[in-house]
Amino acid sequence: MLTTNQIRRLIAAGETKKFYEDYSWKKLAHAVIKEQNNECQLCKKRGRATPAVLVHHVLELKEHPEFAYSRWQDEAHTKRQLIALCQQCHEEQHPNRFGQNRTEHYTNEEKW
Repeated sequence: MLTTNQIRRLIAAGETKKFYEDYSWKKLAHAVIKEQNNECQLCKKRGRATPAVLVHHVLELKEHPEFAYSRWQDEAHTKRQLIALCQQCHEEQHPNRFGQNRTEHYTNEEKW
């Protein structure tokens, strides 16, 4: 598992992809998707059943590396930090990164 300082160094170097390729992250992401029944949690709230394909950091990794491996944002477990999403819902969570009129394909670094 990478330390918060190691993650900060990856962020500063523009190499966050290395975090998402790390075995500890892949193992955690797989567990989170399984815990959330392999379903996109936002689609589920909207009454749709869609398979989850990745795990989203609610508090973004680049801004909050201290929550990189945290399932929850708080000790009371009332606010999820990691949620299973489909690609479309993930793109909705990052409107600045995923434009509506994009012409090039973006490979998501959060994919596991």
